[in-house]
Amino acid sequence: MDVVRTNARYPNFVAFIGTGVIVGGIVGGLISTLSDNPATTFSENSALGYMVVTFAFLGAILGALAGVIADIVITRRDR
Repeated sequence: MDVVRTNARYPNFVAFIGTGVIVGGIVGGLISTLSDNPATTFSENSALGYMVVTFAFLGAILGALAGVIADIVITRRDR
């Protein structure tokens, strides 16, 4: 009796989300730093912090979405 085992490969969602957070934070920092509009309501450091946190959150969402799409593609391919 032969038993055939296949290794199931699934994406690492923590890696996708973490990468999204890092890339989003960098993008938010660059946008805040390179922006020509002066911060009138907040200090420059506060504006930088808000942009980094906002874009890191958006990056986490996009990273999670990319992980789900990768999981769907892998699952369909393995059928």
